[in-house]
Amino acid sequence: MNEKIHAFRIKYKNNPGWYWLIATVFLFPILPEYISPFILFAAFIVFKRQWTREGRKAKVGTLGKLELCFMSLALLSALWSDSKLDTLGAAGLWWGMFLIQVMIYNLVNTRKKIDNVLKTITLSATANGIIGAIQICTYLLYDLGYISKKFVFITPFYKNLDYAVYSWLPFRINTKTFDDRASGFYSNPNLLCTSMLVAYPISIYLFLNAKNKKQKFFYFMANLIISAGISSTLTRAGCVIALLGWVFMFVILAKRHAKELLTIFLPTVGIIVPSILTRYGFIFTSNSIVSDAPPVDTDNIVSNYIANYTNTENFITAQRSTNAHLEIWQSVWDYITNHIHVFIGGLGFGCESTGAFLLENYNLNKPHAHNFIFEIWAELGIIGLVLLFAIICCTFGKLMEINANNGKKFDLVFCVFTSLMLLLLFGLSDYIFNSPKQIILFMIVIGLTQAISQCYDKTLIKSTDDLMKATSKTFKEIVKLKK
Repeated sequence: MNEKIHAFRIKYKNNPGWYWLIATVFLFPILPEYISPFILFAAFIVFKRQWTREGRKAKVGTLGKLELCFMSLALLSALWSDSKLDTLGAAGLWWGMFLIQVMIYNLVNTRKKIDNVLKTITLSATANGIIGAIQICTYLLYDLGYISKKFVFITPFYKNLDYAVYSWLPFRINTKTFDDRASGFYSNPNLLCTSMLVAYPISIYLFLNAKNKKQKFFYFMANLIISAGISSTLTRAGCVIALLGWVFMFVILAKRHAKELLTIFLPTVGIIVPSILTRYGFIFTSNSIVSDAPPVDTDNIVSNYIANYTNTENFITAQRSTNAHLEIWQSVWDYITNHIHVFIGGLGFGCESTGAFLLENYNLNKPHAHNFIFEIWAELGIIGLVLLFAIICCTFGKLMEINANNGKKFDLVFCVFTSLMLLLLFGLSDYIFNSPKQIILFMIVIGLTQAISQCYDKTLIKSTDDLMKATSKTFKEIVKLKK
């Protein structure tokens, strides 16, 4: 044991930034949001001291420079923002979370290190999935009358601590929680779902490329638990997107991994689909007895089915949620298109301005636009939206550049591609940059993209013609690997 400790100390002294990076990737999704950023800041200080001692300069890359432009605009928007503190705080979060991307790009310089980061992401997501599954299972048992409330696992995990901290602060923070939907170590079910969606394709990649049966079983269970974490949030969009993500991966990888992907799919469906049915009140309801159902319109088959075989209140609540989203999007679009200064430059970074005009102009008491495109447009105008899309397109382009000419390499590129895709798809129904724990996911995926790009051969994309060639080459590699 002493020899192992001594060996670890030597490794740590040689590369302390690396070990702090791994610790940050693991701990950030688990610790409270008011503690996690300080872990990152401490890790970056260790990394920066190491780089200074070695006489090296930290790189940010082309993607990093684009992000710096976007974040500079976010900071600059405080000049015309009516909620300057919110703008400065929101911009500061982006600048702070950007540090993890810089660390990944500079420290993750081998293929083995890339896999270690992916494993750490999966382990952290698995821990959240376990907590989320326990939270929702104990709540359902209580709701159905099988256990008393004292045995319900608290959700969110830091609920009491959050309340104490937020009550102590000199400004008001909303501490509203959802007892009937799991949040894991996060403060909100949608935040947990965002993290699980990013980790879901990564866990599949590790399962498909496990070196032995022991590893394969471990990552199979990790994927199962991550699926349970998604399901435990009862987030309809998240559950549907996870299933679509599996379908997308199956279509591309079926030739080499059909059996393994089907092995994952069957339990995944068995875990995620019940969440959707529960959200709509078809199952796991304590008041879905036929005799208590409202009067039925016998001329309407759909109404008849809903009234007799679902919890009508749950179903109506779900429908109202969908309608509310549509009303929010229509209102934001109306406001943007009728205010030219907002259309071009936005109201200022941060959600507070969006929530204010939704309440004042449309009587909608909503904190944000529930869509990252509309939200960024409202905050930073078309200029900020174009910059964000440039970052996203360049990230996908970086992945397309890589010569994925063997199975594992292709799986790696494809899993990171899918992670980013699922994150952005979820962002169409909820704002995915509303918390440091969400923003850092975006930065980690971009950092991984940069790390993969520097570790593998690639075809540089400098023009539209290069992009077309890289895309064509990627499709040829897909066809080749399917043979």
